[in-house]
Amino acid sequence: MNRVLFMIIHNQIQYLQNSTMDHKEWYDSLGLDPALYESIVRGYVIENKIVFFKGITFQYDEEVIRSAKMFAPHIRQALQNETLEVYCGILINPGQKWEPILKISNEEIASFVPPKSPEEKIDYSQIQTENILEFKNDIKDPKICKNAIMVTGVILVLEIIIKVILFSKQEILHLNNPMDVLLSFSQIGLLGFIIFCYMSQKEMAKYLGLVVSVLMILTFDLLDIILGIFYFTFSIDQSIFIKFIERIKGKKGNPNVQSNPK
Repeated sequence: MNRVLFMIIHNQIQYLQNSTMDHKEWYDSLGLDPALYESIVRGYVIENKIVFFKGITFQYDEEVIRSAKMFAPHIRQALQNETLEVYCGILINPGQKWEPILKISNEEIASFVPPKSPEEKIDYSQIQTENILEFKNDIKDPKICKNAIMVTGVILVLEIIIKVILFSKQEILHLNNPMDVLLSFSQIGLLGFIIFCYMSQKEMAKYLGLVVSVLMILTFDLLDIILGIFYFTFSIDQSIFIKFIERIKGKKGNPNVQSNPK
């Protein structure tokens, strides 16, 4: 009755005080797996000593020593007694007083560093990264660049016409608004620079195509929005539009019309 029992369950320390139960009875009362009892680190606090052990022979091993260093400060704090000495294992002497075996010094406890929980090692070389936007256009393909130069040129001309109309109407864009002027010149200037990049087969051309597409959409004019969405998609994958055009040409070249023989 003058001792405090403790057990370390799932890396948490539990106490039992003022009870006639021994560790086994206490363990069973908690409804835990009986097969695991012998592997549980347990102990008691008595005669100003904290004694850690496990198994039916009250032995100690590396796990018990590690637990003593880790949990002794918690026990001292819980019992409000910093003078408690720390031991591991008990020497069984039939007919004599059982004495603890291995003393853990305060220096060992103070210098103890808890082991890090095992973390799953990730082989980043095996992880396949997926781009949010996967560009299908090969900037090194002359045909791709030729199509891009032609389409960008058409977009540039249309943008100039649209901007002249919008500024003349003064409904969406206003010449006295610096932001409107900057937005418009940025679109036109970028389209011209994109043509130069495609002619030089520079990778930045496709990225600038996305930027100018967003700027066109931000004009908030219906025609600009349509052109912006078209050019955004075109900058990522030309094949969508090439297949569409080829399908239209195929239908025109092979009309599904049958003449009735007379």
